[in-house]
Formats: sequence, C-alpha cells, structure tokens
Amino acid sequence: MTTREEAAEQLRLIRGMMERATIFRALSGETALVGGAVSLGVAWLSEKRQHWEWAGIWIGGLVLVLLFYAFQLWRMKAVHSRPFWSTGLKTALRGALPSLIAGGFLGLVFVRAGNNVAAASLWITHYGLALLAIREFAPKSMVWLGWAFVAFGLFSLATAANIVELEPRWLMRVNASRLMAIAFGGFHLVYGGLIVTTSSRRDESPA
Repeated sequence: MTTREEAAEQLRLIRGMMERATIFRALSGETALVGGAVSLGVAWLSEKRQHWEWAGIWIGGLVLVLLFYAFQLWRMKAVHSRPFWSTGLKTALRGALPSLIAGGFLGLVFVRAGNNVAAASLWITHYGLALLAIREFAPKSMVWLGWAFVAFGLFSLATAANIVELEPRWLMRVNASRLMAIAFGGFHLVYGGLIVTTSSRRDESPA
C-alpha cells in the first residue's frame, strides 16, 4: 500500500469514527432525558395494567422515544448535510439489534405467560447488553450505563425467580412498571442530566 493510499485509509477510518461519535451524541443528552421522562409517564399509566395491555402501553412509549430519536438524527444530518441512513448508524444497529430482538421476544413470551416482572427484567437486561455490544465506539459513559442496566436487570430477574430473597414489605411494592421506571426512567434521566450539564460546562469553558 502506497503512502497516499495509507493516508486515504486513515482519513476514511477517522471519518467513520467521527460519524459514529455523532450518532452517540444523538443518543445521549436530550434523547436520554426525553426517554427517561416518557418512561416515567408510561410507568404511571401502566401501573395497574396487566399482560398485553401493560406491554402495549410500554411499546407505545418506545415508539414515541424512537420517533424523537429519528427526529434528532434527521436534524443532525440536515445541519451537517449527511445522509440519514449512514454507515455509522448501520454499524450501531448491527451491533445492538441481536440483543434487542432477543430481549424483546423473550419479554413478550413472559408477558403471554402472565409474568410481567420477568418480562421487564429481560427487557432491562437486554437493553444493557445492546449498549455493551456497541461499546467499541461508544463513549465510556454509555458503557457504564449499559452495565447499570445489565446489573439491575439481572438483580430484578433473580428477585422475580426468588433466587434473591428480599424483605417482604419491600418486595410487595415491586412490580414491572416500577422496575421499568427505575431503569428506563431513572437511569436515563441521571445519564442525560450528566451529559447535558458536562457538555454545557465544556462549551462555556474558555479555549
């Protein structure tokens, strides 16, 4: 490979990494805050729902967040004059989709069986696994978010299976909607708040 070809290859790799970083900026900050707020609202709406009605409300919330995420990508691509269906987006989807599809399917299996707590635990765990699956080009903060989801999801699953014994009065207060609120609501709000505030401080700092 000639020096010119090596330089072109390096530029291509740098451009690809920058494009992937742009995708994760869209996933971060504002999108995490909106996702967390939507999750808390959906948790409140689904609190006393059961089975497919419960799952339908959460799927509706997911659609809302995905629409906002798509809007963020469209806005970002329009500003930078780049295609919406970019190489970076395809790479992220290839990494995340297996965990998301498997978790979504297994969760619906448990919804059908009437165990919404197990379904919520599986959705939480596999969402964390999806984040970790793209850790090679994700910011370190998103990797920690992925591990938080995995750890909390496995703990919730162990609780649902009576592997971990908890204080009965606390256990009575735990249901699928509250588990989802803690993870998808609380974790995203904390993560989004940290990203937005640290980004603001970085932008305001003198050069």
